[in-house]
Amino acid sequence: MTLHSSIVSRNVEAGEGLSTAILDHMGVPILLVTCDAAVVYANAAARALIDGDGLIKAVNSSLSTSHPGDGERLRTAIADTCANGAGRVVILGGESHLQPLVALVLPFHTETEQANRGRALVLLRSGQGLSELLANSLRQLFRLSPAEASIAVALGTGIDLTELAQQRKVKLNTLRSQVASIMAKTGTRRQAQLVALVSRIDSVL
Repeated sequence: MTLHSSIVSRNVEAGEGLSTAILDHMGVPILLVTCDAAVVYANAAARALIDGDGLIKAVNSSLSTSHPGDGERLRTAIADTCANGAGRVVILGGESHLQPLVALVLPFHTETEQANRGRALVLLRSGQGLSELLANSLRQLFRLSPAEASIAVALGTGIDLTELAQQRKVKLNTLRSQVASIMAKTGTRRQAQLVALVSRIDSVL
């Protein structure tokens, strides 16, 4: 079952507030999804990506991935974005034989707020070389140390602090101190704000 055949009939309705003609000419795959990851709009690039043999799939019009773990992380990021209004970045397929993808999840709002409540935009692109590029940008913009930039990028993927501390082989309190330093340099007060900032910078790279 292809994404095109399952949701194309709903593109006009879901495209309210968006220029579907312009979006279809963009090379970046863009999807509009509900908070439970149901796809209500996809531009041409997204339909081609999902209909192909890659990481992103649509099962009964619900956004999913070839790897169950990735799919759960993506759905969690979408739900969190809908609930909290903060962007999230999810790296998909980083350890698979397929080229990794970056899913940038952003809150979606238009003037018709009631009609679009509980939706999010998902932008997809190749993840090859992204982490290094994003880390370098964060270092230059906020004068982060290499370690701090690496931590900021990791937090943007939605990783838990405890898991990140284990990956980096540092004590949790040490990592918390580093995160506090990052937030001070970036002018953010909460981890969710830091993640949203990283997401916005990522979106223009």
